[in-house]
Amino acid sequence: MWRLAAFSSLVAGGMIAQGVQASEWYVEPRVSIAASYRLHGSETLTSQVNAAGLKLEYYGDSLSLNFDGELQYDAVFDWNNQYSREARDEYGTRGWIDEAYLSWGWNMWSFYLGYQKVVWGEADDLRVTDVVNPLDLKDFVLFDIDDYRISQPMLRTESTLGDWDVELLWVFESEPNQLAASGSEFAMPVLDGIPLDEPSGSEFGFRFSTILYDADASFYGFSGYQDDPVLVSGGGPLAGQYYNQRMLGNSLSFSAGDFIFRTELAWFYQQSYGTLSFEREKHNTTQGLLGIDYLYRDWLITGQVSDRYISGWQSQLAVPESDAIYTLSAEGSLFASKLTARFAASYADSNGGGGLYQMKLSYVPASDWKMQFNVDLLNGEKTNFFGQYKSNDRVWVSTTYYF
Repeated sequence: MWRLAAFSSLVAGGMIAQGVQASEWYVEPRVSIAASYRLHGSETLTSQVNAAGLKLEYYGDSLSLNFDGELQYDAVFDWNNQYSREARDEYGTRGWIDEAYLSWGWNMWSFYLGYQKVVWGEADDLRVTDVVNPLDLKDFVLFDIDDYRISQPMLRTESTLGDWDVELLWVFESEPNQLAASGSEFAMPVLDGIPLDEPSGSEFGFRFSTILYDADASFYGFSGYQDDPVLVSGGGPLAGQYYNQRMLGNSLSFSAGDFIFRTELAWFYQQSYGTLSFEREKHNTTQGLLGIDYLYRDWLITGQVSDRYISGWQSQLAVPESDAIYTLSAEGSLFASKLTARFAASYADSNGGGGLYQMKLSYVPASDWKMQFNVDLLNGEKTNFFGQYKSNDRVWVSTTYYF
């Protein structure tokens, strides 16, 4: 409901804009069509999304407005019956809000109120200290992470105090990761029919950033809820519970010659885990990441490794002792920057191993057109994070026109 309300406010804002000086407004409507095709099986068309969106910005003397959202209609549900009624209800027609917030300044502070995305850390499409916004997992992990990061209603403030940049935030209502609907393309059968007791409460966080010995350094703190459910029975029916999460973290990035090194470290106090007997245990958990970037001509080559350590891990826990993920990517531009290409490989070492291999092409022939072509390939064991969807290899294409 909030997505539809926010979209309505966007339309109303566009109408108001007609009576305000044009120099204070930026209005960019768009329409797009996208389709995805599975490379295996008989039902190869998996989505056909038609969307109408609008980006709106207003800059006043004391108050500014940012809004970016769209309405989506997936016609695949009109053409075949491979998905469930629940998937049709969830994804057939929906509103998506990328951002919708007001901003203003007071004294040395800048304030932002509304639906926002907050990106913490130095990782490329991996999450260590980046714990503020949940993810919409409708399409699993096949797009850039910001495309499925869910904006949250929050009050955020920023300031500069001496050599430090300070960010404080208050998320009004916690929201977990939105798992794919039952019977949809990337549904998780293990969760079918299990009720999820979603959290209800506020979340708080801070970030302090500065330059330490020529390195960009940030320190984070977060108090909220875990984004993924823990399956527990408690002597009764099995249910997915979302428990408290407390995190302290740090990220660094620094250059050394032609290389840029990035690190992240997060410590989670008494993180909740499920056991094989569907009970709850709490363990202090440390998660870390090391990334290296190298710019070769017009190409950025990036390698990363991330893993975690669970203090007091035992074999009865429903998660593996180690959860290492390795990524390698190369991104560059061609033809006077009209074509952008990204090639990436990710490998998850746990539960038998599995990988995700991607090619992403983006072509901008003119300022008002954008075309995209993606190939996503998965393999591995059925018990692995990537391997569970190894039959979902696909091609995805889209065209967007900006008015």
